[in-house]
Amino acid sequence: MASEGYKYFLNRSDSASGFSDSINGNIFVDKSMLLNFTNGRISTKEKWICVSRPRRFGKTMNLEMLAAYYTKNIDSDQLFKGLKIKNTLNYYKHLNSHNTIQINFSDYFEKCSSAQEGIDLLSRHLIQDLYTEFPAAFSDAQVVDNLPLALDIVQQFCSEKFIFLIDEWDCIFRFKKTEPHEHEVFLGFLKQLFKDKTYVELVYMTGILPIKKYNTGSALNMFREYSMLGPKRLGEFFGFTETEISLLCEKHPVVSRDELRQWYDGYNMDEFEHIYNPRSVVEALEEGTCRDYWNQTGGYSELEEYITMNFDGLGETITYLLGGESAPINVVGFSNDLDSFHDKDEVMTALIHLGYLTLEGGNVKIPNREIREEFGNTVKKLQWGVVSKLLLQSRQLLRDTLQLNAKNVEKALEEVHDGMQEFKEYNNEHTLKCVIHLAYYAALDDYELRFEQTAGRGYADCLMIPRTHSRAGIVLELKYDSSAEKALEQIHEKKYIKGFPDYVHSAILVGINYNRTTKRHECVMEKVEF
Repeated sequence: MASEGYKYFLNRSDSASGFSDSINGNIFVDKSMLLNFTNGRISTKEKWICVSRPRRFGKTMNLEMLAAYYTKNIDSDQLFKGLKIKNTLNYYKHLNSHNTIQINFSDYFEKCSSAQEGIDLLSRHLIQDLYTEFPAAFSDAQVVDNLPLALDIVQQFCSEKFIFLIDEWDCIFRFKKTEPHEHEVFLGFLKQLFKDKTYVELVYMTGILPIKKYNTGSALNMFREYSMLGPKRLGEFFGFTETEISLLCEKHPVVSRDELRQWYDGYNMDEFEHIYNPRSVVEALEEGTCRDYWNQTGGYSELEEYITMNFDGLGETITYLLGGESAPINVVGFSNDLDSFHDKDEVMTALIHLGYLTLEGGNVKIPNREIREEFGNTVKKLQWGVVSKLLLQSRQLLRDTLQLNAKNVEKALEEVHDGMQEFKEYNNEHTLKCVIHLAYYAALDDYELRFEQTAGRGYADCLMIPRTHSRAGIVLELKYDSSAEKALEQIHEKKYIKGFPDYVHSAILVGINYNRTTKRHECVMEKVEF
């Protein structure tokens, strides 16, 4: 039994502590204009908001900011000093003036054996909060054990309404993902709690998944959803924008902007263009180095589970994505859970919501180097046929290229191409480009690979642009049923080396020919200084 006066969720005296910790941190980015958005939806038909983003994208931090701002009986004005929201007209109207219920659902639905057990425990705790906060609404003899009824009693007798801030709303779909009955019980509870209830001023829920869909539609169809597929007006508040990255790099010049872009950029947010993974950027700036921080909070088993699902074409598509390609996707069929998959598109849609892929213009791709390393490490761990072998051998191929060892390059490309029989369009240029990208996978650490790059008097098949000034650039030109010598001649004739930045003063020229009849490669190489 909690001590008298203790609050589980409602108007807690420590509601500002989480946001205070964020403000006091070494690296803080002002996302306070999210409050201007939510202020405009209080007590309107748009008061139900569900935000879904991958882990580490600032969902909890923003929810803590909302709790600090709205919660009654505390004074958090000082925390917002200097932040953008303080200059808006309605700032003081809503500051610390709402009954605020803040709940992390994982505290109940991860630990309890069933959805109903979690519902019962959560309901008891929130009803106790209501009795403590509004004793006049309940008679001494009255015992209310129905949560929506208890909230309605407070609204009618005390004219009080509530803002609900729900973190990890979707945890039951992750912890009990193979138990659809549990999902239905849980969604039924949320529907009874929120739908058409006059005591609701605002519901703001966050999670990784959008709201679960059934054939008959969503049980929570009153919610406006802001997801990785449709971020809409909230795109800029979850992740760092280019402008914010520029300011961070000026203040913390320990890592270059280009490095941060390569490692953590690439998540498409519609009108806000790309955003950066915020938590990984913070860790990189604090540690002074860019690397894969993602696996510290998820691990490879999650990605492994999805990319090994037995759907036709999934392995081929993942291989294309590893090779730097994008792939078309239909996201409509995804049911917003992590179990009821029917085809590869639904698996890849789940990976978008989980943060492993990004959607842009109807195509899906790997967003950045951090996630590419996740994929690469997972594929190598799985020993995934020729792809796994290729990723392990790719650094040797780069060394052979830099040492002008044409025979070893030929041999490596033979092994790669011979092992890619699963590609249905084995002999087209798109597939060969993907093979080249995979073959030089390790080079992505030191080079930016640009295909069909404008250079000199034409378009180079591939320019490998070094990320540091001390390295030579690499030009790859591919031919079919011709000769490697003609490929090399074209590099010279079209002056492709003019496509390199000014800091590049030498280049390895690589001419490659593939004979469709013999299915053999030939390679000639040359180094030039300029």
